[in-house]
Amino acid sequence: MHRVLLSVLLSLVLVAAGSTGALALQSGGVEIGDLETGSVVGQSFKALDVDLEFTAMMVGGKKVWYPPTSVLNLTKSGTGGRAGRPVLLKVTNALDTEHGFNLSADSEQAGPWVMDIKIVLKPGETKYIGVPTSDLTYVTASNTMKYSCQLHDAHLGGQLLVLR
Repeated sequence: MHRVLLSVLLSLVLVAAGSTGALALQSGGVEIGDLETGSVVGQSFKALDVDLEFTAMMVGGKKVWYPPTSVLNLTKSGTGGRAGRPVLLKVTNALDTEHGFNLSADSEQAGPWVMDIKIVLKPGETKYIGVPTSDLTYVTASNTMKYSCQLHDAHLGGQLLVLR
């Protein structure tokens, strides 16, 4: 009788441990805001370093997101070596019209939780996007994400390479 009770208790502990591991895949989510008022996973944006900057601008007569290729180093020697602090992205619209910013993983290569950030920026507006580091490691199998303007298909976007 004690063995049956012990095995049931052990099974419940293992099930509970397995379920908490699944919750870790969704550890906070993306937060969008201003530098002074924004925060992600309890950390203020103004207390974080900006990891990547994206700017909507005119290049050669085309509206583009600059730079066309960005690299986010999450290895221990890069951004990942800073004790779990979130990644902070700065997004600026330097154009004279509204411009969209969409950062997402390729839908064919993405895992079960796909990061799909969509914001609209007014002319001259800057927004900050805070992303928990753990969320970035689960969004794509191919280690690449694409950024573009979701409002205008003709505008040129770019590619973000995540090194893990």
